[in-house]
Amino acid sequence: MSVIITYQEVKNLVENKLINKTETRSYEELSEYLFGEGQCFNESEVRKRMYGMKRLIEIIENNKASADVATRILSLSDFHIPFNLPLETFEEYSGKVDVLVLNGDIEDCQSCSKFPKKYRVNIDEEMVMTRTFIINLINMIKPKTVYIVKGNHEYRLGRYLSDRLNEDLLSIMPETPMDLIVNEGFNVRDYINKTKIWYTPLADVYKEQGIDIVYTGEWYAKVGKTIFVHPLTYSTAMLKTTEKAVNYFLRTDRDFDCIVLAHTHKLGSYIQGDIRMYEQGCLCDLSKITYRDGYLTIPQQNGFIYMGQDKEGHIIDDCTKLVNL
Repeated sequence: MSVIITYQEVKNLVENKLINKTETRSYEELSEYLFGEGQCFNESEVRKRMYGMKRLIEIIENNKASADVATRILSLSDFHIPFNLPLETFEEYSGKVDVLVLNGDIEDCQSCSKFPKKYRVNIDEEMVMTRTFIINLINMIKPKTVYIVKGNHEYRLGRYLSDRLNEDLLSIMPETPMDLIVNEGFNVRDYINKTKIWYTPLADVYKEQGIDIVYTGEWYAKVGKTIFVHPLTYSTAMLKTTEKAVNYFLRTDRDFDCIVLAHTHKLGSYIQGDIRMYEQGCLCDLSKITYRDGYLTIPQQNGFIYMGQDKEGHIIDDCTKLVNL
């Protein structure tokens, strides 16, 4: 008489045999147990069928997890426009995102850099390119809400101005290009032809479409129980910067279960206690970001994160993927 086994028992058996390697019974011994009395297949056939079962289990588990997803989040960072990867890199996420997080260093502010330069990209040109890129990205992804985080490269503009202007002028100057691109709008003047072009702030552009564009000028943004961070500090050790961020927020906001960190241009993940930690990589053409050449730093990595949260804002592990490009 065949033994009736449950789905969970099959799942555990497949995982222990194919993944964990803790199941010691041979494939032949497992044949009748899995497939019924009299179904005595050889090792090759049982192994092949078990890998098929493994794939079906993955599909079932992914569907179960997806049913619990209340918020789908795509977090992208470190484009360093105009050195960004092409928009088509993210086209498969069109219509699959509720919240788009732009986690800092969207614009490079190359002309404001203290690093030696062989050429110069004017800040007004960069701002127009950045605004156009964000518009095209939003139109393609179609999120309901966009959060924009201040990166250290956007901060370059405020530092550049503070080094050159008196305090009375600084009070009317933007701290970052995003203040103008998102919240205030800006003019680009052609002094030769005595003309100017007005660029409407993105918050107004998308207001009629019902898409919220949120830029508060902070170096972090919280969505659900996840904090997206772009700090000024940097450590070459893997996930060390993220660990510092966890320790900081444990003292200022204990209500989180995940930190997603940009800025380091590295990819990695780790779980410590109940807190998930991610470093999400970068989205710039690494052949053009060469200001650390010769410093023997760890090579940069392209990537981003796609995350699922439940209705209470907790991260769903099975619906979260750190994408390595």
